[in-house]
Amino acid sequence: MSKFNPPGRWQRRAGTTRARSGRPSKAPRTRGGWTPAGTAAARRAGYDERVTAKGARTREELLAAARRVFERDGYLDTRVADIAAEADLAHGSFYTYFSSKQSVFLAIVREIGQQIREAVTPAPADGDLDTYAALDRSNRRYLDAYRANSVMWALVEQVATIDPEIHRIRLLGRRRHVDRVAKTIRRWQERGLADRGIDPHTTAGALVSMLSNFAYWWLAGGDTYGDEAAARTLTEIWARAVGLRRRARARRR
Repeated sequence: MSKFNPPGRWQRRAGTTRARSGRPSKAPRTRGGWTPAGTAAARRAGYDERVTAKGARTREELLAAARRVFERDGYLDTRVADIAAEADLAHGSFYTYFSSKQSVFLAIVREIGQQIREAVTPAPADGDLDTYAALDRSNRRYLDAYRANSVMWALVEQVATIDPEIHRIRLLGRRRHVDRVAKTIRRWQERGLADRGIDPHTTAGALVSMLSNFAYWWLAGGDTYGDEAAARTLTEIWARAVGLRRRARARRR
């Protein structure tokens, strides 16, 4: 059995929850496989149906507080009570917005993931750049986004090794990044800018791994590099891997 799906605590209960009528229920389930019930679940359902400006602010305050506590204490040692206290809220108020420590952690992971996606997505201003320069700018934006979230992102990497849901979210984000890079490589190949002999998907997987792992060890793991040298070298390695010649500087995507 995979290390990401060990028996016991991580295994979801088989079968579908059923209402009293005997028909399967489509209600959302908790991490343990049960349909949410009780006062806290009712409050969350009500919040989802009628989000107020005050409620949205409180949720953002909880997310910010949770991030501070996770970064300070780590995932395993953080308690819901710690997050509520950091946000200056009653313990029970936490459950109006999140069902557990894991759910608020996942919300933070998704926010950071969105920041990373936005960083590597070509911006309108990139249209005026040649291919090499656009690649360099994309890599630099990724490094900037990683730097801004380095403590939390390093924690996410650690938690993903013990929590299958966090691992699933991380894997999904990685696959999206790899697919995006593979499409870019194919586009370069079609336009004669990149080596047609390389496999786009495999190359994309290797390049994404290089960039993300380098960023981890540099910005979170303790390695030391010069900002400009690191960014320039990463782009040069990337360009050489796909056969993107210097002549591509004069040609657009």
